[in-house]
Amino acid sequence: MPSTTAITVPQLARLVGLPDSPCLVDVRTDEDYEADPRLLPASCRRDFRTVSTWAAEFSGAKVAVICQRGQKLSQGVAAWLRHEGVPAESLEGGFQAWVAAKAP
Repeated sequence: MPSTTAITVPQLARLVGLPDSPCLVDVRTDEDYEADPRLLPASCRRDFRTVSTWAAEFSGAKVAVICQRGQKLSQGVAAWLRHEGVPAESLEGGFQAWVAAKAP
């Protein structure tokens, strides 16, 4: 059964560029980012270790959080954002799934 706190690559790809698209937040580790420094369209990078200091920047916005594999890192950041009142989902399969799907 699909998670209620995750968004799939096809779902997110259909939203990118639309007015109701979530803010895309890339929280990959520096090592993962340096191995492939591409970003999803309109995404921004943030340090997962300091989510408590930047979470308020996304108040009032929907957020999709991206890590390398869509597991613990993005799920944890999304959970923290939800705790702060920000509607947040993690990208199912993460950056690797986005690349594998040949999404933009």
